[in-house]
Amino acid sequence: MEYIKVLLPSIGVGLIFWYVMRGILRSDTTEREEMERYYRQLDDEHPAEEPAAGDDEEKSTHGPRDEGRPD
Repeated sequence: MEYIKVLLPSIGVGLIFWYVMRGILRSDTTEREEMERYYRQLDDEHPAEEPAAGDDEEKSTHGPRDEGRPD
């Protein structure tokens, strides 16, 4: 019985930590999916213009959101 009294607070805190982290990760995943859906909808409504033949610069359709992201 003494071991249960000693371990119960640590187990409780561990479960609370797990539950909070799970919620954060799930909300982040949901937010990223919603953002992608929103940007796809914007792309469908306003397609990007084709760059001119002399333009060597890559133009992002949504600015900094595309920076640093793998394709």
